[in-house]
Amino acid sequence: MTKEEFLSMSQKPISVIIAEDEEGNRMFLRNILEQHSNIEVIGEAANGKELINLAYKLRPQVVFVDIEMPELDGMSAVKELVERNEELVVVFVTAHSDFAVEAFEVSSFDYILKPFKADRVEMTLEKIKRYFSERELDLKKLYNIFKSTDKLYIKCGHELHFIDANSIYYIEKDRKKTVIHTTSGKYETNESISDLEGRLSTVNFFRSHKCYLINLRMIQKILPWGDNSYLVKFFSSNNDALISRAKVKMLYDLLEIGS
Repeated sequence: MTKEEFLSMSQKPISVIIAEDEEGNRMFLRNILEQHSNIEVIGEAANGKELINLAYKLRPQVVFVDIEMPELDGMSAVKELVERNEELVVVFVTAHSDFAVEAFEVSSFDYILKPFKADRVEMTLEKIKRYFSERELDLKKLYNIFKSTDKLYIKCGHELHFIDANSIYYIEKDRKKTVIHTTSGKYETNESISDLEGRLSTVNFFRSHKCYLINLRMIQKILPWGDNSYLVKFFSSNNDALISRAKVKMLYDLLEIGS
């Protein structure tokens, strides 16, 4: 999910496709669903093949699926859809209870027996709305962490790490890798140093060199190092970073001290 998709998510109704070979049953379900302003029926299918084609095209969040349909049954269609989209909410509608175990195996959200009763469908809709409401709250919590400058999230291989920004000494470009040096060790990532800089507080972090981003709060001292660079020493660390002569002047200007 992109940031744009997340921000617009709460403003959009829950999208639903109804897959049912009997037109009367489709109409019955549609009439109930359309009474809810935060639920939108975006398509209808009369068989499993139509469901798959519609789902790939319209990307619904929820499908109401009759298990026994012509050309391709609903169970087979759902298995294919769930392989591509594990987040798809599936509600099976059927005249037979024999498929309950198989429906459970494909992680169906609910299982409604025919003939339909309006209050039973309404109960399912309330469960669906509660599920998406809770999911949205969880996503908002994650989003607040991701946009926070107090935490830096980085991908290391197949792992996602959340690093306390205050624990970072400096970030270093090392060949094709970017290395984050912290009080608890170091982390390597393929993300660029510029991308990480954009996610950290500009108050605490300073781009001291094309290959270094340093945490100003962790600096112990700065001392000359060669003709064009200075060395940055950090509290409680044996590792050093570099700062260019031009950036030293800029830092002194920011700190309002003479160079």
